[in-house]
Amino acid sequence: AASDVYKRQLLIRYYSQVWRANRASNQLRTLYTAPTATDMPKPASDPAPTAAIADSSPTAPAAITAVTAPPAQQTSIASANDHSAFLEAWPKRYPGNEGMVIQPRFEPLRHENRDIVGWLSIDGVLDEPVFQRDNSYYLTHDANGTDNPTGALFLDENCNLRTVPMMTLIHGHNMKEGAMFGSLKKYKVKDASFYRQHPFVTFDTLYETATYVIFSVAEINIVPGNTHYFPFWHRFNFDSQQGFDSFVLLAKEYSRFKVDIDVQPGDRLLTLATCSSEDSNLRLIVMARMLRKDEDKVMLSNKIYSAVAK
Repeated sequence: AASDVYKRQLLIRYYSQVWRANRASNQLRTLYTAPTATDMPKPASDPAPTAAIADSSPTAPAAITAVTAPPAQQTSIASANDHSAFLEAWPKRYPGNEGMVIQPRFEPLRHENRDIVGWLSIDGVLDEPVFQRDNSYYLTHDANGTDNPTGALFLDENCNLRTVPMMTLIHGHNMKEGAMFGSLKKYKVKDASFYRQHPFVTFDTLYETATYVIFSVAEINIVPGNTHYFPFWHRFNFDSQQGFDSFVLLAKEYSRFKVDIDVQPGDRLLTLATCSSEDSNLRLIVMARMLRKDEDKVMLSNKIYSAVAK
């Protein structure tokens, strides 16, 4: 029947688009994994790409507000000191790269695509370049900048890596066969054993290489007033410990797993976000915090292995 022919044509086109997107990523992966002369960053030949930020507030629908109300005006020296201590817990420069110069391994990648800002990997789950331009271009363009509905992973336009953000947000399509962020649905559809096998995320940016440990996997709603509403895209920096604690607490409350990973002021966050195939108002988010100087994967293993589904 004609309808069957049309469906086959759509299927062929779909897998062709996925193949082209994977090929584009593979071309950059070859450059990314090539040995470099030194692991130390070197000065960039020109300024690194940054998001075009009109002000300090991320773009979001007018009806969307922060998870918690703004902190009350400081009325005492004690509260002012607490506020200062909270802000001082966060780094203002990248440790070991205070001058914020670009890692050498990204130089050849930037010759291919100036929008590249990092590389995201979860062992056995995903291994993809991350770009930044705005919040629409890489929804419809692959790693080569070619028109492709498979898209590419991209850093939120309101997240400026040169400011060492408290939270970093990466978007990607939920592709059926697992491309881009399609593989993240395994955290949702499988039991806690999948999380226990894949709890760590590496995000290698222009300025640093860092490992994060996942503490929340949640399916949330982006419409105010709905159950599990959580405007995770609204907080790239926090003004108070109360706001930070409320944000983390809500992420843990909505998580599909009970995970004994603590999150403290000074812990930089990483959020991976993709659409849910069940409802256009739902988003699947995987949230992690950066490993601290006194931590390693072995130290966290007992907490990770105790994770259970709620």
